[in-house]
Amino acid sequence: MMKLVEYSTEFSFTELVKKIVRDEIKKEKSNQFEQALGETWTLDEFRKNCCFNKDREWVKLFIFAQFKDEIELGKPGGWLKPSKGKGSPYGVYAVEARKWMQANRNRIDWNAKLPRG
Repeated sequence: MMKLVEYSTEFSFTELVKKIVRDEIKKEKSNQFEQALGETWTLDEFRKNCCFNKDREWVKLFIFAQFKDEIELGKPGGWLKPSKGKGSPYGVYAVEARKWMQANRNRIDWNAKLPRG
């Protein structure tokens, strides 16, 4: 009779642990989704999260300038608020930027070199 109680307790404990883990994973995914909605990035956050930490000038030239007609706010699916000059920061809508970068990663020349000058 003792073996049955031990097995039952062990089974219940295992099931409880599985349920807790599932609930925590579900909660974490939900929190990540909620945090991402409306999240904005600076240029530096964008390049660290989506561009292998490429140089700021590289990102501006090979992504922002190259795909300007697709990614600027006001365009369908646009996610970039460009800088208006010195002291005006770039703004990036994270959710849309992630989606666009995922869908277009093969169009970007990741080996491109900045012009020397």
